[in-house]
Amino acid sequence: MWSMSHDDIEALKGQYQKVSWREQSGFAPEELERRFFALSAELAKAGMPRPLIKAHCFAWIMENAQLAAEPCCLLQDHIRHGNLLQKQREIWNREVMEGVLQPEAREADEAFACGFFRAGSDYGHTAPDWNAIMEQGFPGILERLRFAQEEKRAAGTLTEEQEVFYQAAILVYESAIRYLGRLAEACRAAAETEQAREAERLRFCAGSLENLQVSAPKTLQEALQLGYLYHILQEEIEGERLRSFGGIDRLYRRFYEDDIASGRADASMEKVLLQHMMLKFHALTGDWLFGEPMYLGGVYPDGSSAVCELTYLVIDAFDELNIANPKFHARVAANSPREYVEKICDCIRRGNSSFVFLSDEAAAPMMQKTGATLEEARDYVPIGCYEPCILGKEVGCTGNGDVNLAKALELALHDGMDPVTGRQIGAHTGSLAALDTFDRLKDAVKRQIEFAVNRAVNVICHCEEHYMEVNPSPLFSATMEECVRRGMDAYRGGAKYNNSSISGIGQGTLADSLAQLKKRVYDTGEIRLERYVEILDGDWQGEELLRARVRRDGDKWGNDRQLPDALAVEFTRYFSDLVNRATNARGGRFKAGVISINNNYTYGRKMGATPDGRKAGEPVNKNLSASVTMDRSGLTAHMRSVCRIDHTDLPNGSVLELMLHPTAVAGEEGLRAFAGIVWTYLALGGFALHLNVFDGKVLRAAQADPEKYKNLQVRVCGWNQYFVNISRAEQDDFIRQAEEIGA
Repeated sequence: MWSMSHDDIEALKGQYQKVSWREQSGFAPEELERRFFALSAELAKAGMPRPLIKAHCFAWIMENAQLAAEPCCLLQDHIRHGNLLQKQREIWNREVMEGVLQPEAREADEAFACGFFRAGSDYGHTAPDWNAIMEQGFPGILERLRFAQEEKRAAGTLTEEQEVFYQAAILVYESAIRYLGRLAEACRAAAETEQAREAERLRFCAGSLENLQVSAPKTLQEALQLGYLYHILQEEIEGERLRSFGGIDRLYRRFYEDDIASGRADASMEKVLLQHMMLKFHALTGDWLFGEPMYLGGVYPDGSSAVCELTYLVIDAFDELNIANPKFHARVAANSPREYVEKICDCIRRGNSSFVFLSDEAAAPMMQKTGATLEEARDYVPIGCYEPCILGKEVGCTGNGDVNLAKALELALHDGMDPVTGRQIGAHTGSLAALDTFDRLKDAVKRQIEFAVNRAVNVICHCEEHYMEVNPSPLFSATMEECVRRGMDAYRGGAKYNNSSISGIGQGTLADSLAQLKKRVYDTGEIRLERYVEILDGDWQGEELLRARVRRDGDKWGNDRQLPDALAVEFTRYFSDLVNRATNARGGRFKAGVISINNNYTYGRKMGATPDGRKAGEPVNKNLSASVTMDRSGLTAHMRSVCRIDHTDLPNGSVLELMLHPTAVAGEEGLRAFAGIVWTYLALGGFALHLNVFDGKVLRAAQADPEKYKNLQVRVCGWNQYFVNISRAEQDDFIRQAEEIGA
């Protein structure tokens, strides 16, 4: 039962592709959907509040959807839910956006179409209180809900809204517990027709599911089973994307150590369990864009290191599988063992690149600036790509929107008109003649940034006023103690911290462009501003020599040069101050970040040429990194530029990505040098760092013959993918970077 052969791995990878659904266990998909929407309509007609409609529909799916038992896996979950609650949310969202929020929706759509800013709702960046789930289990959470409800009822303080919250959450958890029983029955039934090894696994799973119906988990298998099932229930059924599986070493450490101490299992058996969990995530999403994040290491709330024996076992388990998903946030603090960092660096240099390093030294003051205590700040959970939130206490909504800072310059040079579409999407900041000094140009850019931030905040706040009409979340909310104590949904403002977010994109392109304008227009008078703008509007045609000089100029972000670095610092601080002082509609605040993910391509396609030599349609710089091939002064210079920015002013996260050539990190000396890069970046004050190790020749070969390189991994941004599956434009950029460092 505990072995892990090549055939086992392949079967686990394909467990969601061909599922043997037990037809007698529930309605077929078409009938399930028909009855679901009939139930939803009936409840709405009766005047039932949306949270209760959602809870009743959730419970109906739990009890009527078809199930399956997977004989190859030590963790069970299969339910044929049809994404019905997500479809219902789309209907509710459309009602709001096409009705009361039509002006805001139109404004946001137009701004994004022109590549200026994005703003809207965010239900897709969450992490529940994993500690509560593991300590209480579903029965304990249900008991806590009933106690809080009865306490308020006895005191005569229970409001109508609180009663709706408790009824909805209780109904959801009662149905989740019944689902555990249904799944156990499916496992026992399937065991009757399986071979001995598979039947043993199925009966083992059935036993753990039955245990979880009545108590919190007691073993590592039960804990992983509960964690994965909760993930399925929240992300796949209730519909809020769950963007962290939690601190996998700290969360499961006590189960692992108790299993070993009691003799129930040895380390090799526990590693198999971890691999079954990882392969479930891989099978569920493959290397699809986001993957499933979880974190390792860092410090506990008291400041002691969380790295332990289980940390290393997790890394080994993942390394052996050589898969692109899940992805790991590797939290690092000053007291983290050197061996821990080197072990992860060794994985990356051998091609297992699904790791990003995060600095606890930067994260703690960053989170304290948003109001968290030191102990809370040390217990942060990285959400999604890199965004830190307080575990169990914060609904961060870390993906509400972003602003293209480079576009702000383009608009400033055209009095707020988008030269690509001809639309007036920015503020009127004056003609080119009015921009007769560099300070006036900078002021015009800042006014465009302020315009975008204010408009984005306005759109997001209006959306938040309707969150409870669109996405009440009884399952997710009930994990958070503050929501239960208040009797208030997480999207109503029930958590301790109820925040929103806006990230900046293209600050490097902006800084490089302003640096060139300062030098060539305002300092030397080499070219008039009006002529420079004409050249940009013509996409550099006929001015190839000027563009070449601009491209070769060393005053570029990422080279430890005073001029572009000072501009990047100035405008990043200006942007972050605007965002961080804004309040939202849920009793919280906005948090600024510098995270582009792949929107540097999306926004770049919607822009004309820029003064730094970039041509129309090309991407702006990615995250905090220099524009592709513009970092010509080495890794240390790149890191020094980036760390001139105060990363604690970016509580929604930031990241630098670097690429290394395999020869630079070869052998023991190369491994120490690799780890040294990580320690240097964190010592300089950086927050997040991810690295790829590539030879340009290998990437070109993979692009030409993808079938031979289908397992070649690349850390793209906040996720890890196979190189052959990313876009041609992204492949080309990685190749250019790799060839530059290999030259």
